[in-house]
Amino acid sequence: MRFFRRAALAVILISVVFAIGLTLISHYFPTKRVNPNNGNPTPSAQSSTTSNGPTYLSLGDSLAFGYQPNLVAQGDFAPANFIGYAEDLVRLRPNLRLTNFGCPGETTTTFISGGCPWATAGGSPHDSFGTAKSQLDAATNFLASHSNAVLITIDIGSNDLLDLVSHCGNQTACQTANLPGVLRTITRNYGVILDRLRKAAPNVRILVLNLYNPLVVTEPATAALATRVNAAIAGVAAHRHIDVVDVFSAVNLASRHSDQRTAICALTWQCTAPYNDVHPNRDGYHAIAEAILGRLA
Repeated sequence: MRFFRRAALAVILISVVFAIGLTLISHYFPTKRVNPNNGNPTPSAQSSTTSNGPTYLSLGDSLAFGYQPNLVAQGDFAPANFIGYAEDLVRLRPNLRLTNFGCPGETTTTFISGGCPWATAGGSPHDSFGTAKSQLDAATNFLASHSNAVLITIDIGSNDLLDLVSHCGNQTACQTANLPGVLRTITRNYGVILDRLRKAAPNVRILVLNLYNPLVVTEPATAALATRVNAAIAGVAAHRHIDVVDVFSAVNLASRHSDQRTAICALTWQCTAPYNDVHPNRDGYHAIAEAILGRLA
């Protein structure tokens, strides 16, 4: 999801100038922060290139990356400090070795062609794309050289939808008029992505993550948009016999919460000032990891 979704926020830390806007990052220079492992990846997030064990490749946007707005507000851009559902999953399945190419701000288009906002602004993913120009190229290159891959997860499409919401605001007529174009783009691009991944790894389990909707708290009309996008994603995946992880149910409809607003407030930063951010908190990322684990069962 777009990590700069809400109104502009400026954070100045020593030599860092960081701005978050509705549609792009203004100017920032990532700073390095010493983590408890002296800059090395945590054992759960260690790249599979260092092991012959079964490999899990995590692909997608800021959710795959594990984006946390509180860290960014502190000027912390060190990937090792961002722990998301992929890292949680390998803690639940410790036999897996994780490679994570997730890139905040990625859309279905930039996933294919390159230009992820996080990367173009100077940020680093957990694992380098190497010479690849896009996350999809990085993924297919990786799969070509790692016969030990056993699982691929991909979450993408949230930023396509958030771009529409940002463009239209709460104008339902604008959203309705522009949604068909967004659905065509997501459907076309998802088809390209899944076909290339399947060709690169014909025997590897691929799981597609659908979208939860954090905006239901402030913009209830987006519920219909999320439903339509999730239906499009499910259709593309089903056509290729690829399973979908129901992240919407895991977050918006979490059984231990009485309603969607309560669930979103508990599992994301949406109701937490001063961030009021669409991304999952630690409980939210863990809920997504458990949903993935349930689909693997």
